[in-house]
Amino acid sequence: GELWRRGKARERASAAMRLSYKFSNLCGTVYSQGNLLFTPDGGTLLSPVGNRITAMDLEASKSATYPFEARGNLQCLALSPDGAMLVAVDEDGHALLVNNKRAVVLNHFHFKAKVSSVMFSPDGLRIAVAAGRQVQIWQAPGLGREYAPFVLHRTLAGHFDEVLSIDWAADSQTLVSGS
Repeated sequence: GELWRRGKARERASAAMRLSYKFSNLCGTVYSQGNLLFTPDGGTLLSPVGNRITAMDLEASKSATYPFEARGNLQCLALSPDGAMLVAVDEDGHALLVNNKRAVVLNHFHFKAKVSSVMFSPDGLRIAVAAGRQVQIWQAPGLGREYAPFVLHRTLAGHFDEVLSIDWAADSQTLVSGS
């Protein structure tokens, strides 16, 4: 009887350990595409690894992989100037809006085009997206609950080929794009 009870207790403890794990790192996958980002304090490097994001703490020499995954391989990342919001876009134009401090997905969005670059304005109020031969400017979502966090502000057209890069001026009033 005593041996049976010890065996059952061990099984329950083992089952609890199997179910209460926390995903922390991704092994066996390497960086293949997408841009790298430093957090505003410069202490962490964010990297797309397949359909996940890995954060490398450069000061503590540790890395952790965010617990969510995108639909496809991540193509580009954008971090808000304060480091609180992260936009991650895969190769098919599906985007994830992420609370970067908590590594939690807040919203899913589809840009309906292949996205080659995405960038927050320096003031954090807008997001520029290079989608095909157009540049779309979106109002940047906040951390609070919003019914539609992505609201299109303006679409800029006129490129003869796919837009490959975008960048904001320091005053957030001018945007340059290249195709």
